[in-house]
Amino acid sequence: MSEQKPKSSAQKAIESYIEHEKIVSGVVKIGRLHGLDVEPTDKNSGKGDIRVTKSDQDKLLYLIDKTVEINRHENNGIR
Repeated sequence: MSEQKPKSSAQKAIESYIEHEKIVSGVVKIGRLHGLDVEPTDKNSGKGDIRVTKSDQDKLLYLIDKTVEINRHENNGIR
């Protein structure tokens, strides 16, 4: 049996970035599926990673909350 080498800082940063991009993509997808005006921002926008119209902000936050809640229940075997 061989021991695994600990991940380098660069590997951890890359994995973190990939996970972050998956989250952004998922949030945009959820919003669009529900007819919201939402899109990812470009080039490290100082305003954040997702652009959503002011009128859709509360709806998007609700959808994110519900999605997280559903996923937590599914991952814990609760439904």
